[in-house]
Amino acid sequence: MRALVGGVTVAAMLLMAATAQAERVDMMTPWAWAWVDNQPFVDPSTGAPLGANSAHPRGQIKDRGTPDSYSVKMTVTALGTAGQQLDQYTVSDGSAVYRDLDRRLNLSAPVQSVRFDLCTVPNAQCVTQTFARPAPPASPGPAPGATPTPTVQPAPPADRDGDGFPDTTDCNDTNSSVFPGAREYPGNGLDDDCAGGDQAAKMPGGVKYDWTVTARTNPKVRFMRVRDAVAGAQVTVTCEGRGCPFKLRRKTTDQHGEVSLTKLFKGRRLRSGTRVEVHVAAPNMITKVTRFTIRRGVTPSGTSLCVPVGQLKPQRRC
Repeated sequence: MRALVGGVTVAAMLLMAATAQAERVDMMTPWAWAWVDNQPFVDPSTGAPLGANSAHPRGQIKDRGTPDSYSVKMTVTALGTAGQQLDQYTVSDGSAVYRDLDRRLNLSAPVQSVRFDLCTVPNAQCVTQTFARPAPPASPGPAPGATPTPTVQPAPPADRDGDGFPDTTDCNDTNSSVFPGAREYPGNGLDDDCAGGDQAAKMPGGVKYDWTVTARTNPKVRFMRVRDAVAGAQVTVTCEGRGCPFKLRRKTTDQHGEVSLTKLFKGRRLRSGTRVEVHVAAPNMITKVTRFTIRRGVTPSGTSLCVPVGQLKPQRRC
């Protein structure tokens, strides 16, 4: 290859066969052999038109000769309807070996045209060829003298709350804060994002407690209270084991979301192996569970569990 000077852009030389069906376009230069397909918007296997968001550039590129101080590259760019770049890839050669350009592009926006830029490296002397998507065939008009049949345009779907989503997709067209994709607020009784129902909220607050225990004695409750839950939450306390002062008791939190559980245990020491659970529940909320396992000489530590809406068994994650 002869030495090349500067970064000069050379006009593309389009050498096509005489027939209208020709697809191959030669992009020959003194420094590269290349050809591209002028129909990047059809499937190469079937010849069927590709979808608006797809293209399939095809062709080959090869450096004209080595050794020299240059290589060549083909940059393939998919352009949108406003001329914006949607995607781009590059195929290079510096060994005088044909390199394929074939690649299927499936993008998120309509592809209006595909541009091929054949350049030297590093001097960037280039030739360019661009192919636009063919316009769809025009619909046949009425016969001469015929009266065109008027086209009745359907009325647009109603959008009563003005949130931009019609009643055909909006699950609540009377509330502008409810629409597909909106932020979901768990436990507010609304299907904010139209995903099929209100998402259950987690019960706030928890169980505050203190135990009295020594190295030689079993623990007993010194203090136990539900705090910072929702008002009116149902609190269920169970005690399983020999010598429990009760098996099951229920209480309700006050207007501040609190209720004391201390007196339920009557100041008794609980035997080793006893299990105490406190469930704090409310409608359409994930139940909060605190579990204590009693061991002689060990201060009990509450394990946090939960129960999903509609289920009964506590689990570690909800």
